[in-house]
Amino acid sequence: MGKKVVYIFFLVSILFFQGCGSGTCNVIPNRSFTTNINQAEHVGVFSTNGWAYINDDYSDINVNNQRTQADPRLIAYDCCSTVDLGAGNQVVVEGFTLVDPVSGAKCLLTDGSPAAVAECPLKPYAVRQNETVFYVQNS
Repeated sequence: MGKKVVYIFFLVSILFFQGCGSGTCNVIPNRSFTTNINQAEHVGVFSTNGWAYINDDYSDINVNNQRTQADPRLIAYDCCSTVDLGAGNQVVVEGFTLVDPVSGAKCLLTDGSPAAVAECPLKPYAVRQNETVFYVQNS
């Protein structure tokens, strides 16, 4: 009986650690920043389904409008690909996907979730609005 318990414990432990994997999807380092988005500088993001790249010191940020120009709902993602972080590949917009041209990884423009090759979603950032100016920040 004692050997069975040890054997079952051993199997459960192996399955648990294999299920957890060696990595997580929080692969992009946290950093503190705030940047603003306004219609004068980022015209494209304010059109329906529009988007824009925002240059940042670490990696560019992609900002996507989920609604219309009159009623924008902006979402933002880090443009650093979650595949092979050491390479520092940047994703680019192709249709309704963000594509890492080196690895071929694809994430959906609408929510940053992986669509092909990538296992982790793009890192999202908070977007808040103050009258006509939107702020992207990593809190």
